[in-house]
Amino acid sequence: MRRRGRRTRSTPGGIERSMADSDDGEVANLNYWALWLGAIQRPQANDVFMRDRAMKDWDPVTLLRGLVHGIHQAPGFVDLYAHTVWALLEKHRWLPLAAGDLLRTLTRQTTELLDDGALSERARRELSAVYYRLGEHD
Repeated sequence: MRRRGRRTRSTPGGIERSMADSDDGEVANLNYWALWLGAIQRPQANDVFMRDRAMKDWDPVTLLRGLVHGIHQAPGFVDLYAHTVWALLEKHRWLPLAAGDLLRTLTRQTTELLDDGALSERARRELSAVYYRLGEHD
């Protein structure tokens, strides 16, 4: 959401409490986003899928594509998007090689977000790591 040209951001407290340093939280977050952004093709009857550590029922490239296309559409949640992109690239280190078409877009977006200054310290750190990782494959 933009207010008078300024980007608002979500508070990173939920990330700190629910996901940071928690494998269960990271798995649930990635599985949730995979469902929300269409990387999981089948409807889920309940939230049991969120605990699936194998994460084999969804395509990481599809999830990355959804995150890349959505990060600027939900500026109020940029910290959550940043964390999720970072976590996805941590889990699937090969992803930049498989998603070459997204590298330029994600690199540009990462640069813009880092230059904007409206990020939490955690999101800035994680996006810096994403930027570095993308540069390894550029």
